[in-house]
Amino acid sequence: REAGANVVTVDPAPGMQADVIAPAEHLPFADGSFDAVATRLAAHHFADALGAVKEMARVAAGRVVVCDNTFVSESSEEADRLRDPSHVRNYGVAEWESFFELAGLEIAEQRCMERPLEIEPWLARVDCPPADAARVRELLGHRIVDGWMNLPTLVLKGVPK
Repeated sequence: REAGANVVTVDPAPGMQADVIAPAEHLPFADGSFDAVATRLAAHHFADALGAVKEMARVAAGRVVVCDNTFVSESSEEADRLRDPSHVRNYGVAEWESFFELAGLEIAEQRCMERPLEIEPWLARVDCPPADAARVRELLGHRIVDGWMNLPTLVLKGVPK
């Protein structure tokens, strides 16, 4: 927005103060409404990630960008759901590639990286109760070093085929 782009934010939760209240799986926009559609660190909350990617592809005239954490283990998934019950699932790289293929998108760029995450502020952000926070730390214990954990993250950029 600061650079002059017309940005429309979408979120299903009114508390997030998005421009449009809607789930990613049912975007209330016409086909090809946007030059680009992006989601950053939200897809693991989507009830239907494939449906969301199809919707993003439908409303994008050009590029679709997804940046999200990737699957590590079932214990990590349990920790994420315990910390934040709105967490649905992290997906693996092959699953994301399949979602793009099934949505009619060609992968133009793909990048995997590790993002450092400080555990205590992450737990505090969602007011995780102390007993749940202790269990989350236990489930993630092998990944936590000096209060930090690396999150494997994928960035996929796709264009219509």
